[in-house]
Amino acid sequence: MLNDELALICPDPVIGIRRNGIITLFNPAAERMLGYSRDEVIGQLQVAKLYPSRESAREIKRLMYSDSKGIRGQIIGHNTHLLSKSGERIPIQLSASLVEQDGREVGSIGFFRDLTERLELERSLKLLTVTDNLTGLYNQRHFQTVLKREIGRSNRYKHPLSLICIDLDNFKSVNDSLGHIEGDLALRYVGDCIATLLRNSDYGFRYGGDEFMLLLPETPQQQAQNLTMRLIDHFSRHMPANLVQISREGKPVSLSIGIAQYREDESVSTFIKRTDLAMYQAKKSPGCLAVMAD
Repeated sequence: MLNDELALICPDPVIGIRRNGIITLFNPAAERMLGYSRDEVIGQLQVAKLYPSRESAREIKRLMYSDSKGIRGQIIGHNTHLLSKSGERIPIQLSASLVEQDGREVGSIGFFRDLTERLELERSLKLLTVTDNLTGLYNQRHFQTVLKREIGRSNRYKHPLSLICIDLDNFKSVNDSLGHIEGDLALRYVGDCIATLLRNSDYGFRYGGDEFMLLLPETPQQQAQNLTMRLIDHFSRHMPANLVQISREGKPVSLSIGIAQYREDESVSTFIKRTDLAMYQAKKSPGCLAVMAD
């Protein structure tokens, strides 16, 4: 079996076990990852105790004796979890091999790679692909993905689904009077207002330019209207001073809002169009106003 000298210099956690599952090798990297000292585990702890469930431990054993993913007696690059001493689930990638002496199996050796940082990086990169970098809301591409998914759920379970379209009135005046930097700040302000009021189950999107979409699962149209009233109130009461000044000069910076509830088996494009038309109807009226679609 891999000796302690080699294990000490290995940068990844290494755990060796006897055939009965008792840990016989536990290198410093394993101590750091799992929070146990060598004295606590060597000769004392069954390796199965390091897995979140008996099923996880059994899966490792099954893979070790199977040749479905390679050579029998080896595991290469299997993703699973280990439990730290404190109970934290740690995502890891395992490569392991049976150890034999004189043709007889005496145990196994496993090399573990902590995937925590890699998975966090992957989540961050994925978030960047679906997020609008100015407002922090989701972007239009993600809107299409989520809308199709939620429409499918609404059709399947017959639950209400509402869509809200928001347009920032006189945004051009903000850019013309204050410049594009302040215009960007105005869009970010709208995004902040939306993020403040949405529930965890709701979705907020920057649809494009100065237009925003809110998708509210499990929400009938009347409840969606209640949210828009709170949004209008919040937007007006916390408006930055420069936007207030432009409004006083005759170009009111306000919100025009359209609301629609999904109709069973309605197409995605029709649902969006009904909401958009309601927003344009609201835009014909002065000040902040929300209109429910026909």
